[in-house]
Amino acid sequence: MAHIKTKDFLANAALFQCAVLAYNTVRWMALVSGDKQLMQWEIASIRAFMVRMAGKLVCSSRQMTLKIPTELLHPKPWQSWLRVGIT
Repeated sequence: MAHIKTKDFLANAALFQCAVLAYNTVRWMALVSGDKQLMQWEIASIRAFMVRMAGKLVCSSRQMTLKIPTELLHPKPWQSWLRVGIT
């Protein structure tokens, strides 16, 4: 929040409001999920544990392929998170 992204005030105001909306949406989803672990996590924790994933970029035959694991790193929080969208 402390970084000014552009030199235009209205653009910065719009970016700030988008950031606030995204934060509130993530917090709401954690509360609605009912998962105690998700309720305790902050945005940086959710980004680190649920959004980031290990992968390997493989280049062959002039094509790039991203290989990612088939198993989730934290399956229980993911299931709680996805259950919000289903109900």
